Amino acid sequence: MRLHEYQAKRVLSALGVSVPDSGVAYNPVEAHEVAAQLGGRVVIKAQVLAPGRARAGGVRLVSDPEEAELAAQEVMALDIGGLPVRRLLVERAVDITRELYLGLALEPSGEMQLTIAGEVAPFAGDPRTIAIDGTVGLLPFQVREAAYSFGLTRRAAEGLVQMSLSLWRAMASLDALRIEINPLAVLPTEELAALDAKVTLDDNALYRHPELAELREAEEQTPEEAEARRHGLYYVGLAGDIGSLVNGAGLAMATSDVIESLGGRSANIMDVGGGARAMRVAAGMNILVRDKRLKAILVSIFGGITRCDEVAAGILSSLSCNEVAIPIFIRLTGTNEALGRDMLQDAPVHLVADLLSGARAAVAAAREGL
Repeated sequence: MRLHEYQAKRVLSALGVSVPDSGVAYNPVEAHEVAAQLGGRVVIKAQVLAPGRARAGGVRLVSDPEEAELAAQEVMALDIGGLPVRRLLVERAVDITRELYLGLALEPSGEMQLTIAGEVAPFAGDPRTIAIDGTVGLLPFQVREAAYSFGLTRRAAEGLVQMSLSLWRAMASLDALRIEINPLAVLPTEELAALDAKVTLDDNALYRHPELAELREAEEQTPEEAEARRHGLYYVGLAGDIGSLVNGAGLAMATSDVIESLGGRSANIMDVGGGARAMRVAAGMNILVRDKRLKAILVSIFGGITRCDEVAAGILSSLSCNEVAIPIFIRLTGTNEALGRDMLQDAPVHLVADLLSGARAAVAAAREGL
């Protein structure tokens, strides 16, 4: 789950990260009011979960409230990355002497890494990456050494140490996967301030953070993502035309990779999870069979705690409620495999022996449907 910049800054500010004064506006008049309260120059920033805001004209520096209102009108008329601009961050502009990049990421290995990089001279150069020992955590000397290598003054270096420690603590307390400050500004006073912030949270840990789960913006999700979430499914939309339904994240990625390796284009990752019952499988199939982009669907189940007969029941339930005009290829392996395959014998689907043969058949069917 990604947070908007204004949400990320509020969360990080509460955990000790320095950010400029700001306010959120939902229309140009509110942008005028916030700019008047802040006084002086302000930056108008579109709040959308899409890259390239500045290139699209979604970030404007203005001098007074009247300019802020005019800029807000123009920015809110934009479509950035296919998303409308529904809110703005109106932030006090600050003088900048230098810029840095500061990021923390949880690697697939479980190791946490801190990256510090220089954005402009005299800091331009190779980034410094610090591997954080999980038993002792981030140590101040590690950051201090990197700060001095970039030529920071003592005061700025200590500010970077404190900022890095705050982000490290935030990663743990928020169950975050990634936190990025870009740019991290060095002010004329040698203090540091986060001018932009990106926070990605672990969806699987949101049950521990209901206050963070409430920050999710429904309008930023596609209809498929919203429906999947309601049914406890993990769904990621991709740009292809072959849909897939699997049980388990590893199998989801493997299925997508096999489809792509055979020349097909994967349209999604749909993980019904371990031990999925028929109702959840039916909900996942409903999302796929109603997706007008798809030219074929591949179901790949490796049943352990997931029972193949429950999967078959869910597929049959979905087929009984929908008119399906595209071919569906189903691979069932594992617990109650024979029962599940028997249940699907008379259904308008194609049973396949394994993932590879199923992917080949789905790719061929998608090509025929061009």
